[in-house]
Amino acid sequence: MIKCAYKNILESSTVTLSAGTEDSGYPLYRLYDRGIGRLFKTTSAVTTEVKVDQGPTGNLAVDRLLIPAGHNLDGMTLDIKYSDNDADYYDATTQWGQPGTGLINKSWDSATHRYWKFIITSPSSIPQVPELFLTQTYEWEKDPARPAGPFDNVFNVEHGQTAGGHDRFLVRGDPKRQRLYHLPRCGEAQKDNIKALFSDWGGSKPLWLCDHEGAWIYGKLKGPLNLKELAYQAYSFDFNFLEVLP
Repeated sequence: MIKCAYKNILESSTVTLSAGTEDSGYPLYRLYDRGIGRLFKTTSAVTTEVKVDQGPTGNLAVDRLLIPAGHNLDGMTLDIKYSDNDADYYDATTQWGQPGTGLINKSWDSATHRYWKFIITSPSSIPQVPELFLTQTYEWEKDPARPAGPFDNVFNVEHGQTAGGHDRFLVRGDPKRQRLYHLPRCGEAQKDNIKALFSDWGGSKPLWLCDHEGAWIYGKLKGPLNLKELAYQAYSFDFNFLEVLP
C-alpha cells in the first residue's frame, strides 16, 4: 500500500514549549520548517514538552508521528499525547524507549483533537530533533504494482574531464532514492486527493512517501502530475518523486 504524509499540523498551529527552554541558536520553528538538516535543541538536558495548539476550530486529524534520522533520541523515553482542554492529556500510543537514531515512525487510529504534546522525559543529553511531523496518512485508493520508471539511486557526483581526456569524479554527497509511479486509471476520489497533495507541495514543501516496498522516504516531486481525463470520472497521473537529503 503506497502512502503519503504531506500535511504537518505544526505549520498551522501555535507551537510552544510547556517544559524545557529553547536554545535560541537552534530555534523551535526548525521542527516544522521542512528543512531536515536544521536542528532544534533545548538549553539543557531536562524533560522537554513540545505543545501544539490547533486552535478552537478547524482542527486537522492526526494518525502518525514522523521524525527523520538525524536526531539523538536513542535510548530516551518518548510520548505523544492529546487533549481537548489542555489539562487532561491521554496517550495516542504507548510510551516507548527509542531504539537508535533512525527514522521514528509511530501510528495510531486517526483522531481529531485541539492539543497535542511530544514529550521527552528526563533525557540523558540535550535533545536535538531535525523535524517533527504530526500528520494524517493518505493511503492511495489504487496502487501501481511497481514503479513505471527508474527507481535506482541517483548518484550525487560531479564528472569532468581533463584536457588530456582523463575522467575525474567528485562525490558531492549521498545518493538519492527516486520513485516514478504511473497510475493508468483512478477514480474521482483519488484524483481529488492527489491534486490536493500536489497543491500542498507547491514546489517547495517536501513530503513523505511510503513506497511499494514499505520504505518511508522524505522527498520532492520532480515534475507535474500529467493528470489526464480518460473517461467520465476516470483519470491517469504520474508521481515522480526524488529523495531530499539533510
